[in-house]
Amino acid sequence: MYKYWQILALAFMVSAALTPLLRGVAFKLGILDYPKQHGIHSHPVPRLGGVSLYVAFVIGSLYRLDLSPMLKGVLLGSSLMFLIGLLDDLIHLRAGIKLAGQFLVCGIMMFGYGVVLDVFPGLAVNALFTALGIIGLTNAINFLDNMDGLAAGLVMISSAAIFMVAYSTRQFWLCYLSMALVGATAGFLVFNLKRKHVFMGDAGSTFLGFTLASLAVMCEWSRELPVTLAVPTLILGVPILDMILITVLRAKEDKVKNLKEWIDYTGKDHLSHRLMRLGLGERAAVFFLWGIQAFFCVVALLILPEDTRYGILGLLFYAVATCGIILFFRKRRALLLNLNRRPTGKKRTRRPKP
Repeated sequence: MYKYWQILALAFMVSAALTPLLRGVAFKLGILDYPKQHGIHSHPVPRLGGVSLYVAFVIGSLYRLDLSPMLKGVLLGSSLMFLIGLLDDLIHLRAGIKLAGQFLVCGIMMFGYGVVLDVFPGLAVNALFTALGIIGLTNAINFLDNMDGLAAGLVMISSAAIFMVAYSTRQFWLCYLSMALVGATAGFLVFNLKRKHVFMGDAGSTFLGFTLASLAVMCEWSRELPVTLAVPTLILGVPILDMILITVLRAKEDKVKNLKEWIDYTGKDHLSHRLMRLGLGERAAVFFLWGIQAFFCVVALLILPEDTRYGILGLLFYAVATCGIILFFRKRRALLLNLNRRPTGKKRTRRPKP
């Protein structure tokens, strides 16, 4: 167990040391996130924090790890996804180019290094679900990078849960990678939780989402199919929930019509923004979603050693929670629209009798 704490400490120290240095570099080079419509900051913020996340993860992973072909595939894929995000931070890539790059990276990792799901019959079906799952979670984490500490905290919690699963099932290679990710995100949070101090940028968010999704694909969860589906769904619960919520509501409101528009669309309609409209402050909304993510992870860890029935119950629990949240926000929006459309009606003043 001591060696895993070494990896966590190393990744933490590298991330915590690099982040303030890169903050100064970002100011000098003008790599800043300027205030815009979908943001909640009022002044330019450095956005090179993703570099510290990437470097810390790679150094932590290589510290005690003998690389198998699949692990090489994850590190190569994460590196390529990081470069795509970094280019987007520097020159603002179009959504179609980013999407094509993400599919290309998934293809290299799947067919070049064998990082693919083994859940359904047939390689084609498994490859399709692998690509959609990885790209979906990559963009889900990118979307949730909208408040200080939110995306990094969610990834840290999920990575810690994956470590617990890997340690209990003796998947030691996965323990190394997940602990490196926990350490990298924890070191970054020291500065990211400071109000508008540094952002991870698309380089950081796409790297984190892709790496977390890849670890979930590589993990051997259970011999029972319902448990294999339920546990990672719950461990990645909040990002998946937010992605489903915005996809359903944006499609219902005709805001997005295809995958390209879905990736390119930005707005204040994520779970975090909706919680703020319910009265929570930014920090409270972040901690609330962290708490929900931690709760999902605890449920997942309780389900893991059980049989098919508990896996089915876990999936039903998550499905009911997701549908309930979607219906709540949809009905709330409809109610607010009806209230806004209702005529105010001015009181009639009686004329004095002659």
